[in-house]
Amino acid sequence: MGVFTERQVALVKSSWEVFNSNIPQNTHRFFTFVVEIAPAAKDLFSFLRGSNEIPHNNLDLQAHGVKVFKLVSAIQHKFVTL
Repeated sequence: MGVFTERQVALVKSSWEVFNSNIPQNTHRFFTFVVEIAPAAKDLFSFLRGSNEIPHNNLDLQAHGVKVFKLVSAIQHKFVTL
């Protein structure tokens, strides 16, 4: 892995700050886009498996997204402090 420039690190930080401003909404939107683009991805989620709907208001998907992106956020924070 190469070294990131100060500008690249700043872009990651600023993008992540915007994303973190509303984690529940942004993560839900992210995973909804995933299943819109690749409907077969629903089978990867036990709470969506067998569903034919796009999960626009699925609370399980929102909770999953929050968990995933809080973990990613912790990793991102560690990355930018290296």
